[in-house]
Amino acid sequence: MRFDWTGLEAAIREQIVGFVQRVRADHPDERVYGAAVHEFYAESGGTIAWTLVGVASEERIALAATGTLDAQELRWSPADWPWQLDPGETEDEWAGRLEAAATADGGRRWDAVHARYLRTVAKACKAARKRLVADGVVDRDFVVVAMDEAWELVPLSLTPAQIRRHFPELDAEQREVDRLAALPSERQVSELVAVVESPASPLPSERAVEWLRTLGAVAVPAALERLDRSREKWRWAKLLADLGIASAEVSEALERTMTSRRLSEPDRAWAAAALARLGRMDLVAARLDSLPEEVAARGLAAPYTSFRDHGAHGLLDYTPLENALAAHRHWHDAVLRQLSPGRGLCALGPDEVETALAGLASALPVVRRHALVALADAPLDAERRKRYAAEVARLRRDDPDPLVRDAAALVGG
Repeated sequence: MRFDWTGLEAAIREQIVGFVQRVRADHPDERVYGAAVHEFYAESGGTIAWTLVGVASEERIALAATGTLDAQELRWSPADWPWQLDPGETEDEWAGRLEAAATADGGRRWDAVHARYLRTVAKACKAARKRLVADGVVDRDFVVVAMDEAWELVPLSLTPAQIRRHFPELDAEQREVDRLAALPSERQVSELVAVVESPASPLPSERAVEWLRTLGAVAVPAALERLDRSREKWRWAKLLADLGIASAEVSEALERTMTSRRLSEPDRAWAAAALARLGRMDLVAARLDSLPEEVAARGLAAPYTSFRDHGAHGLLDYTPLENALAAHRHWHDAVLRQLSPGRGLCALGPDEVETALAGLASALPVVRRHALVALADAPLDAERRKRYAAEVARLRRDDPDPLVRDAAALVGG
């Protein structure tokens, strides 16, 4: 499906321009300093919602400042700005076309389409500012910025000079990124590990962890060293899972952490979860009778939770869980609690849908319920949506387990 990206950019630009013009006309004596596209919402493989547009003035921000939030904190918090524009019929139609393009092939292009949409928003922000300045609606200090939750779009919608002036923390972060990027990869790992453990750097610790993920195998030795020595072992167990490298050395270190009675249950549980994420649920299953419930249940549930969606992971596979519970059926209910709706289940990709559909016929209630709930938000084509609806109706009516029937009623509406 060919999508009109030029038309989408124009629609976003005109929405911003028109709203700023109206605010300026209604409040000619106020110094309007910025507009922001914000409240980005999307569901992987499905919904892509239209954003809001916020506008703020120096005077309104000063009036809104309170004892808990000063003017500087409100300055780039567009959800708290005085003027907000919701999408109208035209914008909703564009969102529908965008979502249709993203899901046209069963969701396989969703990530690429969504990423281009975000870049298009940032590009439209630059174009809107240029137009508003050229028309004399605002002065040259005015900015239009795309403000996603992680502020990743901010640098795409502003010039370096604007970033230095309005977002100095992002400027400092970028300079630190440039410095680290010039180092050899082993030195990068060393400095990034230091940021994670002692976050006194312009680089946020979350971004340091993401960077370590991208470095892959070169980060494994440092993660293993910190798993042994760090007081917060869970952080490094999680990173090892995200790196996706299931070497013997990694598996042995995680098993050692999982089984150590000297350690806290959260650290041990993260190690168990990492093992399962890395395809070594057999090592968790072999120790089930000697593990605390939280550790065992977290390990068995890990490949089916949202934890597995970060970093490298294999395709959905219920077989390891079914094998483990076949030999240790008394752990079933503990895993069922871990995989309850609302606890954060994994997001299914297009290549995992058939596995989940097959899971609806599993002998285990925990698998049937997980598949029911995970498929509700999965990218399904018309044929699979029909099959899923028929299975939901069957399970809602006939499943012997009340929790599965309740889940079927929940997703069936």
